[in-house]
Amino acid sequence: LVLRKKAALATAPKFGVRPLPVQVATARRGDLRQTLSYLAVVEPIREARISARLTATVEQVLHDEGERVKAGEVLIKLDGREIRDDIAGVEAQIAQAKSDLAANEATIKSLIDSVAYWRREAQRDKTLADKGTIPASEAEGTAEKANEFQGRLDTARQKSKAIGHLVQSLLRKKEQLETKLGYCTIRSPYTGVVRWRQVDPGDLAAPGKALMVVADRSALKLAFDVPQQDLSSMHTGLHVVFAVGGQARQARLSHMFPSLNVARMLRAEVELSGQAMRGLSCGQYVPVSVVASEMKGVTLVPASALVECPKHKLHVFVVKDGKLAHPIVKVLGSSGDDVAVEGVEPGAQVVTSTFLGWVRLAAGQKVEVVK
Repeated sequence: LVLRKKAALATAPKFGVRPLPVQVATARRGDLRQTLSYLAVVEPIREARISARLTATVEQVLHDEGERVKAGEVLIKLDGREIRDDIAGVEAQIAQAKSDLAANEATIKSLIDSVAYWRREAQRDKTLADKGTIPASEAEGTAEKANEFQGRLDTARQKSKAIGHLVQSLLRKKEQLETKLGYCTIRSPYTGVVRWRQVDPGDLAAPGKALMVVADRSALKLAFDVPQQDLSSMHTGLHVVFAVGGQARQARLSHMFPSLNVARMLRAEVELSGQAMRGLSCGQYVPVSVVASEMKGVTLVPASALVECPKHKLHVFVVKDGKLAHPIVKVLGSSGDDVAVEGVEPGAQVVTSTFLGWVRLAAGQKVEVVK
């Protein structure tokens, strides 16, 4: 009986505190991308809000939403009957003015002959009057007649000049009316797709009122707003990562606006072309990640392994020979659950825990790794 009791006591567990079970993760060497995430909207590379340059009734709308149009193709026709009537009236005035000019030119030609004739007569009568053959008054009368025809010739020439100016003015007025008539035919500024149609035949078009929206989809862009705290990390040329239908794609940040918008955020754009546009539609929301920086060959640990010290320093608990050590680490950067640190070697087993789980841990404490 005594021997059996001694054997049972020998196999009984010894008194003492059992090791604390902990969960660990292995620190590893790798690359870390620091990314900034935003929600972008897909927009066409350029878009035109088509409006009229005059007030007129819409006569025809030749294209609907979704239809492709070419540069210079007619989109909308406005009622131009009043302008055409004005052009016809101006053409009639031009014809009348040209007729008056032709008649006056004939008069000028006749007056030129008359002036030449009376000048010859005045010269002849002056010669005869000097010789005493005819009275001097008769010679003076002939000279006055020559001056009268010269005055009528000068007046006719001034009239032709005035009629010529009138014809030029009417021609310019006709050109202006023809230009105005051209505004009644609204054409596409470039090749694209009709995105919105906001008018029907019979509506009244007016300057500033959008009639149709034409979008150039030969290329697309992802547009998003950047808050002020991220501006120091943003610049054109950065890699932008996004996904369409589960397929990851990359592009570059192509443009940043020079000033903040009304929301005190900065607009940034990523131009897309070719295969990068496939599967995207204008107005679609796409989550994007901008790669602000990239670290190569750094030690990575889970974010749940970091513990803040009382002096606002960070450390991790490392399992060595069944006991805990707590080296202070320097955080180089983070992305998601991965944190790049200095102070821990790759391959070390760092303890992971949930919020407030650290209160049970201390340096030198015996632990047992739970797999």
